[in-house]
Amino acid sequence: MGSYVDLHCHWVAAIDDGARTLDETTQLLSGLGGLGFGHVVATPHMRPGMFDNDRARIVAAFDSTKAALGGGELPELSLGCEHFFDSVVHERIEEGLAVPYTASSGARRAILVEFSDLEPTAIVERFVHRLSTIGYLPVIAHPERYRAVWAEPARAERLGGLGAALLLDVAALEGKYGQRSRTAAEWLLEHELYDAACSDSHRPSDVEVVGRSMDLVGRRYGATELDFLFDSGPRTILSGKRPTAG
Repeated sequence: MGSYVDLHCHWVAAIDDGARTLDETTQLLSGLGGLGFGHVVATPHMRPGMFDNDRARIVAAFDSTKAALGGGELPELSLGCEHFFDSVVHERIEEGLAVPYTASSGARRAILVEFSDLEPTAIVERFVHRLSTIGYLPVIAHPERYRAVWAEPARAERLGGLGAALLLDVAALEGKYGQRSRTAAEWLLEHELYDAACSDSHRPSDVEVVGRSMDLVGRRYGATELDFLFDSGPRTILSGKRPTAG
């Protein structure tokens, strides 16, 4: 098992659009382990109206899936959540009912958030700033997939300026989400704006494209960048700090 850390993966069985069965969970985790991931974080969706998962349901599903996996040759497993920005989820975060990444005692906790888009800009930026003021490190899921970033990549850079960490869905580099997402991902990489990368895997079949995308990073940007995106960057985020901010 390798040293890479996957900060964003939908391996918890039958809770969202990720793994549907325990067998799919096992195949997905085994496949990621084969790519060098020694730690894979579960990040089920919390998106009211689409995936009606609250903290209690997410924790229970994680615990039951993890227990059913047993103690085989699988990566280390921990829990987070993909928090969709709307009024319901925002209120849960304010009330302490979110599912941030697991952190060491006393550390500021990173929290994964996604948006329908990064507009209206002022509202999104206020939300990111608010997360920072109440003690979280905001981690922005797949900024390259937002239309606002396609039109103006510097929008993502401004969120970094507010203290947010930017998390690349590495499969964007293989064109999984279309040419505009790939172009945005390349721009953000070339401007050194990403703080980490992830698989955002949902099915065992995703592992192949993740592997090709990681190979692409190594060939085009070098082994040092690959290690930063999947090793030191994620580990720094789990400690509650933003890698590129020190």
